Amino acid sequence: MRSSAITLALGAAVLVLGSFCCGAVLAQDKDKVIAERQDFMKQQIRQWIIVRNYVQGNAEQPAAVAAADALVKLVPMIEKHFPPGTAGPTPDGKWATKPEVWSEHDKFVAAEKKVAEQVAALDAAVKSGDKAKVEVAFKDLDACNACHNTFRAKLQ
Repeated sequence: MRSSAITLALGAAVLVLGSFCCGAVLAQDKDKVIAERQDFMKQQIRQWIIVRNYVQGNAEQPAAVAAADALVKLVPMIEKHFPPGTAGPTPDGKWATKPEVWSEHDKFVAAEKKVAEQVAALDAAVKSGDKAKVEVAFKDLDACNACHNTFRAKLQ
C-alpha cells in the first residue's frame, strides 16, 4: 500500500513538473512558429516586389517568371504556417495574427485558395509576356490585402 502511495506521489510530481516544462517548450515552439511564419511571409514579399518591379518596368521578364513560379509554390503553404495556438505578435512587435484565422478557419482557407488561383493567373500572365495581362492579374490580386485586412492586426 505504501509503495502505491509513493508511486502515486511520484507520478503526480512528474505530471506537475512535466506540465511546467511542456509549457515552456510550447512557448518556445510558438515563438519559433511565429518567427518562421514571418520569415515565410517575407519570402513571399520579395517575390511580389520582383513582379511589381516587372509591372513598373524595373525588372526583366525572366526574373518575374521566376518570382511568379515561386509564389505559385509558396502560397499554398500559407495555412501550414498558422497552426492552432500560435496567435501573437511578430518578433518585431508590429503585427499580430487575428483570432479569426482560427475562429473563422474556413474563411482563412478559402482566402488562401482564392489567392492561389489568382497567383496561378498571374503566373500565366507573366509567362505570356503580355504586360497588360500582367498588370490586370497583379491588380486583381491586390497584393496581400485580401488576407491581411481580415486576418492581421497592426500593433504599431
